[in-house]
Amino acid sequence: MKKLALIASLALVAALALSCGDKNTVHINAVVDELKDQDSVSILMVDYGSSTFDMKKYPLQNGVLDVTLPLDRPRMASLRNPANPNMSLIGFPVAPGEKPVIRGSFDDFTVTGGKFYEDYAAAEDMMKPFSDRMTQLRDEFNAVYAELSQDMEANKEKIEAEQERLSDAYEAEYANLGKAVYDYIVAHPDQEASVTLLNYIDHEQLEPAIAALSPKVANGRMKPVIDAMRKMVENENIRKAAAEAVKEGKPAPDFTLEDINGKPFTLSSLRGKWVVLDFWGSWCGWCIKGIPDMKKYYEKYAGKFEIVGIDCRDTQEKWKAAVEKHELPWLHVYNADADGTPDKYAIEGYPTKIIVDPEGNINKIVIGESEEFYEYLDELFG
Repeated sequence: MKKLALIASLALVAALALSCGDKNTVHINAVVDELKDQDSVSILMVDYGSSTFDMKKYPLQNGVLDVTLPLDRPRMASLRNPANPNMSLIGFPVAPGEKPVIRGSFDDFTVTGGKFYEDYAAAEDMMKPFSDRMTQLRDEFNAVYAELSQDMEANKEKIEAEQERLSDAYEAEYANLGKAVYDYIVAHPDQEASVTLLNYIDHEQLEPAIAALSPKVANGRMKPVIDAMRKMVENENIRKAAAEAVKEGKPAPDFTLEDINGKPFTLSSLRGKWVVLDFWGSWCGWCIKGIPDMKKYYEKYAGKFEIVGIDCRDTQEKWKAAVEKHELPWLHVYNADADGTPDKYAIEGYPTKIIVDPEGNINKIVIGESEEFYEYLDELFG
């Protein structure tokens, strides 16, 4: 009897351990027409309210993707079509403990796997008329542009007029979508899938939409999504204010970020020196392309200025690997999206290089990888 009780206890412990493990994973099973002859598929994972992502390849067995991945927070997942990786995606939300099942093709697919995905599918059906209309408007402009661009010089005004007309129609349809989504969230406060729709609504409606959610949903496993959306709106407001304040001749906003050794670094600690703030990321092709010239000029004017590389939209692992791979000798700090430092500087493109003078004022802003930046360094230090 004691032996049977011990076996039962061990079985219960094993079951509980398995259950706890499931709460921190997502199991994805996919059979997709375009993947049946592939050896592997890339899965892109993106955080809500953020541009932070990671992407890895996973093997297929006889055309079937069947993987269990660690997952500690809700994210958006995408399977990428190897034949058209930048445009053809199957996107769906993932949450800890869920087991999405994907069937179909990249153009026509279903995601099932329990109540969470049933509710998500219903929300997708609600949004489909709006998304179809926006796709139609986009395709209409592409067709018009393809026709008129054959003689760009003669049709420049027509192209601009069509672009304005269709852009206005697109924005109006997107606003209609936002209103419909808001109404849907209010009508379905007990569905976790409602939280995944928050990024479709206008910023002014975010807090009322969150307030409409039931406490169980708002404070449950989807809470990281709500927190991220709130932070995104906060950073967007910071960015809008910065667009007016961050200009040449104005004070450079101070910040404190973690350096590559895990220690806090504050911009004002370099007061008295010329500083180049380099907003970059390992994912940014032009950032990587500019590294040889950056290294050349850092050596050319050694001691006359300092560079602070501010990594954006990367995981810490990718950031550190890129610094090591390219042997970047200057200071490096990591900007998690929650820190909002790029928003304080109204960064809209990468790379962006901002030259700060010894008094802490913005001296020059250069967006993109441009000869203008290096020519200006020659003017300053040559």
